[in-house]
Amino acid sequence: MCKRTDPAPVTIALDSLSWLLLRLPCTTLCQALHAVSHQDSCPGDSSPVGKVSVLGLLHEELHGPGPVGVLSSLAQTEVTLGGTMGHASAHILCRRPRQRPTDQTQWFSILPDFSLDLQQGPSVESQPYSDPHIPLVDPTTHLTFNLHLSKKEREARDSLTLPFQFSSEKQQALLRPRPDQATSHIFYEPDAYDDLDQEDPDDDLDI
Repeated sequence: MCKRTDPAPVTIALDSLSWLLLRLPCTTLCQALHAVSHQDSCPGDSSPVGKVSVLGLLHEELHGPGPVGVLSSLAQTEVTLGGTMGHASAHILCRRPRQRPTDQTQWFSILPDFSLDLQQGPSVESQPYSDPHIPLVDPTTHLTFNLHLSKKEREARDSLTLPFQFSSEKQQALLRPRPDQATSHIFYEPDAYDDLDQEDPDDDLDI
């Protein structure tokens, strides 16, 4: 690979990553893209070199989810095109170091002279980004217990009075006893084995 000496930024456009991916191993292509895009940070070289950006076109329908996911993880900005010429969309995903990924959708149409007419797409509520190449797993699929209650079980739960919940009658009875309410007394009769000596029973121990 030749060494760059021009300090100006450079953009390398690859019109078909699919053509390369069908003829090269995925690991070889990823290593080559990484080496090309990091020419501006060569170790041991202090000469100023402009940033190198790689722009590549990939047809997802020609490849499996594995290679597409690996190439997607290398990209700092990923644009997914869809729709028709009259009403097309571009889903833009930006990944920045030490920041959360941001995504947005831009609607446009292609005019007869191949210029773009940007349109105002339908309002979509912002949602957290989820990687389409990672299948979503429902955590409640293989549970050994039921998370939902039937109508009968819900009624039984609502009608249950917990022992630590005091009603207003119990609170009044405990806080304000009635004059005619009998008070409780504790009667204790010591037996022969009770030690009622007030002195320390361990004072004879040499501790």
